Amino acid sequence: MAGIKTIAVSESVWERLKDIMRRERAKSMNEVVAKLLEETGRIPPSRFGVHKNLKLTQEEHEEITRNLH
Repeated sequence: MAGIKTIAVSESVWERLKDIMRRERAKSMNEVVAKLLEETGRIPPSRFGVHKNLKLTQEEHEEITRNLH
């Protein structure tokens, strides 16, 4: 992995991250953080009505809807 960085988190956040790591069966804390970042970059399913199971990023949504407005 190129460019490894260190971040500081509180004990409570560390425990929550470890819980997520176990629950998701992630192989590393990096995998947990990457997954959380990916999820926060997605548009909430409630914005899609009947298509709420779509998994689009904000950029994908903007590209699709750019010419509709």
